[in-house]
Amino acid sequence: MYRGRTFSLSFPPFTKAVKWLVLINAAVYLLMTLMRAVTPGLSSLAFGVLALTPGLVVHGWIWQLATYSFLHMGIFHILFNMLMLWMFGAQLEMDWGKNKFLEFYFFCVIGAALTTIAVSYTGWGGISPETTTVGASGGVLGLLMAFGLLYGEQEIMLFPIPFSIKAKYFVMGIAFIEVVSAIDAAAPGRGGAIAYFAHLGGLLFGYL
Repeated sequence: MYRGRTFSLSFPPFTKAVKWLVLINAAVYLLMTLMRAVTPGLSSLAFGVLALTPGLVVHGWIWQLATYSFLHMGIFHILFNMLMLWMFGAQLEMDWGKNKFLEFYFFCVIGAALTTIAVSYTGWGGISPETTTVGASGGVLGLLMAFGLLYGEQEIMLFPIPFSIKAKYFVMGIAFIEVVSAIDAAAPGRGGAIAYFAHLGGLLFGYL
């Protein structure tokens, strides 16, 4: 395990599992983008089948517990998630090996999905079991939590900003932002809180 003083968000190794996750996410995003341009109806169908919809999962569409993590709503959404996956996931894969890394990543992905489903049935903030969720954020934030636990005293250089912060404080900051964002988004008339609870689910299962 790397024990240096500072972990810089620059160019870590592109480990095997991380590389394949990034390639698959990118391929799915490109395919869905092309489908929306050429065959919008087929694109909507594929989105409905793969995205996480709690009401469908409890009626047997259990593949959505994993497939939702390969869909993204925009270029910045996927770029941010893949950058975080690369920056933090590569070190964990080097520590754990490919198989354990993938097991943990999908443990967090599925845990985030289960959290999303549970919250959707509360009706809080106007959300419902018909609300859809997509994105790898649950799995990525689970990796971030694990990184913070293992490398709590390591300093993260927030490239390109000339500023460093200990990993444990960085994770605390992200968790605080997610909690505040979820509460704010759940306010009457806002909506959208369910995505933030998926993020919190990823952090929680990353801690476990």
